[in-house]
Amino acid sequence: MTENQGVGPLEEDLQEALSYIRPLLKGHSGDLTILGVEDGVVTVAFHNACHSCPAISVTFAGLVRSRLMQVDGVQDVRSSQVHASRRALDRIAATLGGSAHYRPAQPALRTSIPLRPRQPGACQTQAAAEVGEHRYEP
Repeated sequence: MTENQGVGPLEEDLQEALSYIRPLLKGHSGDLTILGVEDGVVTVAFHNACHSCPAISVTFAGLVRSRLMQVDGVQDVRSSQVHASRRALDRIAATLGGSAHYRPAQPALRTSIPLRPRQPGACQTQAAAEVGEHRYEP
């Protein structure tokens, strides 16, 4: 593993993060190793059951990437085995409740439309009125 002079993450900090991640992966017969660190970019590789898991993107974004991004000096985490866009990975992490220290590379775009709050029975009353007005007769 390589480091940049004081700019990149410390190996002890990365090993501490791995000590949290690896038991969770091993609980599912998987494993993970750090292949290298260059300019704050950590490259990881999945092994055993993780290698062929269909949920590897979720595991990567929700557990591995979000935890390693908490380490000081880590700018990004990559794996050649994960085939999802950065935006998709950011959305997965956000959906899974990524930690407060998670730093996505670019801000996520808000694509949802906020819903107006309604009174609890308003929808039922409106639906009942519509059904009463439009009766189906064969």
